[in-house]
Amino acid sequence: MKNILIISKNTGLKAELEKTRLFKNIKTCQSLDNKLYSSIDILIADSSAISYSSYMQNLQEFLKKVPSNYYIADSTDTYSSVNKVLSSYGIIVIAPYLTDSQICQKICEMAADNYSTDKNTVCFFGAGPGAGTRMISLSVAQVISEISSKNTCFLNLDGSYGADYIDNSSDSLGLGQIKEKLINNILSEEELKNSCIKSSYLYFLPGEKEISKIRHYHPEHIEKLTSLAFKTFDITIINAGSTITGMSIGALNSSKLKLLVTTQSQKYFLNFNNLMTQILSNLGISCQDFLLVVNKYIEYRGFENEIVLAKKYGMELASVIPLLEYILGLEAEIKKKTLLGFDRAFANSIKQLSVSLCRQLGIEVPGAGKARARTGIFKKRL
Repeated sequence: MKNILIISKNTGLKAELEKTRLFKNIKTCQSLDNKLYSSIDILIADSSAISYSSYMQNLQEFLKKVPSNYYIADSTDTYSSVNKVLSSYGIIVIAPYLTDSQICQKICEMAADNYSTDKNTVCFFGAGPGAGTRMISLSVAQVISEISSKNTCFLNLDGSYGADYIDNSSDSLGLGQIKEKLINNILSEEELKNSCIKSSYLYFLPGEKEISKIRHYHPEHIEKLTSLAFKTFDITIINAGSTITGMSIGALNSSKLKLLVTTQSQKYFLNFNNLMTQILSNLGISCQDFLLVVNKYIEYRGFENEIVLAKKYGMELASVIPLLEYILGLEAEIKKKTLLGFDRAFANSIKQLSVSLCRQLGIEVPGAGKARARTGIFKKRL
């Protein structure tokens, strides 16, 4: 087991690392102290305690005495340039605005021996409004709960109540009802279950009803929610919407698998590219962290196909969902159901995606090995 020295004024990271029990000894100091460098395997320097200029002045000593070095940036303005310089020396630069638990997870993933995460959490994020994130994520949750017979929780965190496709919704249930207990860290597993709309193996947690209260949900609150969901259910599927909020940031940071839902429209690529450049990259999230779902697909020689789109976005292609007739979507909304029972091509595409996700999560799906991947035949043609 490795020894860690943290140069920081914050004691929270030390507490999070100690909880993992993956490290031998964890020390902290608030300023440079050459006496502490001996027998240290990992040095974590927080820019709030040691400036970038001071760090650079002592860089060679750090590299000489400590095998693994990490630097926590504190500003989005300098993160890109600092990362470029320090990474050339083999130093890992941690993006600003990450919580202590997020930093702890990243360090464990890169430095801890025998570390593994068992989180069965999947987050769907949209490249822009109207991409179809809610329909795709809820449909996947429904199918996974059916084919796996595992208790599956669906968290609607797109900033709306989100029960458009649920036919037995109730105003007395949802995120708004458990907010205070969630924030105060006293929410129990049973209370979370009782706040969900249950249908067989699927537990649906509606989102916040009051728009004015969305801003009060911070990333750490959502991390608490997903952590509790992980303990309570076998699988958690999240609809994180398509805008950057405390909800979506918390959802993305606490998920094992991230999927981006987009279409062939150029506006979605431009919107997501702006989000990635200006916000997500500063949270330590890259394009390579996502799997790509191309929704509302039309096979037409004037449009970019799924292979071109995957290269363009810099992501592995996960699924192609065909464009459906408008009347089907309207009918599904009126009947408060997903499109699974309205179109066979849509249902088959969702099932293939669901089976693939189950395999990546290590969840056994009876009979799935016999299914053949034939995504291409479900593309709508013009």
